[in-house]
Amino acid sequence: MVRVRGRGSGRVSKAEEPLGNFLQGVEEANSYGSLVAGQTMSTHIDLPVDNAIMVGSPGVGVEHAKDLNIPADHVFAATAKNDLINLAPPPAGPLAPLNPKAYMELFDDHSIVHGTDPVSDDFGGVVFNVPDGRVPGSGGDMMPAHSQYWDEKPLNKMAKIVTGGQP
Repeated sequence: MVRVRGRGSGRVSKAEEPLGNFLQGVEEANSYGSLVAGQTMSTHIDLPVDNAIMVGSPGVGVEHAKDLNIPADHVFAATAKNDLINLAPPPAGPLAPLNPKAYMELFDDHSIVHGTDPVSDDFGGVVFNVPDGRVPGSGGDMMPAHSQYWDEKPLNKMAKIVTGGQP
């Protein structure tokens, strides 16, 4: 443990536990990041969040960007064309297990596993483009496009959002 002497040491001590809890929460939420973030934002109206970014998301637990308690034009989403998350089925319906995309087009339904698809017009956020990503099975990886959001081009767009710009 590192002790900080002098000015600010009281604030450091107060921040230690919340930071530890936050980092443990990030570890726990690793597989369900956008869903955990969305549900947290929808139930806490005073979070210090300026912008939300969802990439490759099967939904954030809400129907509309405005439900995240920040302005909808501060909610950003992208999904790569070849990301298998695009096959996330609607939560119910007779055709859902057979062909989710046909179901959504037939019934004009943009709901998916965890709410409205964040890249749909119905969700109401800002959609930004990312590269298509590698096709499933490339290099022996079942979902390579789902990992490519951390490559240079998408990451640069997210950095622009984080620093207050547009993707």
